[in-house]
Amino acid sequence: MANTLTNLTETILQDEILPALKLGLVPLNAFSTRVGSDNAITDNVILVPLAAAKTAGTYAGSWQSGDSTTTSASVTWEAPTFSAWYIDPAREAFPTVERWLSQGREAAYAVAQSVLQDVLANFVAANINDVADTDKKVVTAANYEARDQADLWSMLSTKGVGRATGAIHTIAYAAALFKDNVLLDKSASDSNVLQTGELPPILGVRQFFTDAFPAAVTNENTGVIYTGPTTAAVALGVPNKIEEGLETAAGVQEMLVTDPDGTGLSLVWRQWVDSATGYYWGAIYISKGDNFVQNAAVRVTSA
Repeated sequence: MANTLTNLTETILQDEILPALKLGLVPLNAFSTRVGSDNAITDNVILVPLAAAKTAGTYAGSWQSGDSTTTSASVTWEAPTFSAWYIDPAREAFPTVERWLSQGREAAYAVAQSVLQDVLANFVAANINDVADTDKKVVTAANYEARDQADLWSMLSTKGVGRATGAIHTIAYAAALFKDNVLLDKSASDSNVLQTGELPPILGVRQFFTDAFPAAVTNENTGVIYTGPTTAAVALGVPNKIEEGLETAAGVQEMLVTDPDGTGLSLVWRQWVDSATGYYWGAIYISKGDNFVQNAAVRVTSA
């Protein structure tokens, strides 16, 4: 059985598919994240360095005053996260490259959404508490403003968090910021906003938005997660063994696609034909592990 669409190359997939995965994963920049492992064996443990603050002092005759300590959190690799699709040539004709890539872009974003949902599911009252004006600020999306983040910043500092790294918004709360006078001029003229999944920073804190808030979080009426870097640890990689060379054995083609920008982010592209049905199948997968580390976040809720 022959491979499908064998003219696809890693370069094409880097240009056409990887950006969709990267876009969906942008909010993970708010957390301590390790990217790039190519040895992600399910149930094995990997250490993710936490973005903890170093100390400084006055020079006293030697530059060799410090240590090599790196604070880390243990994260367990889970089974790969994947999204697949098929085309039935009996009904839809043989897949064109553009049609195939279009399905692949959707699958890549779906994988990113699933990964992000798993991480954000940690941000519930059971982990970060639920006391008004201490753990959460109650503001509806219609009344949410940039100035509310000054209160979030203050609340986060009472938890011993020296700096916030990200505010992650639902679409409704992000839309409110789009209309805020503080950001209106800049976001209206920033052509990269929709491509990057980010709004301009507020008080030096990166502003993310996503449609991947999980039900566990939205059921608590959460619209904004305001967090420091040590609330969650996340690892992203690919399985330790890519099934290369299966073309002659099973008609399966797999390609490891790595970000050429040097982020270390990779995905696996898999395509094959089901000999029983004749369907053309494609799939995208990555490996992920995440761990809630500590209560270093606050929220905005609508009630």
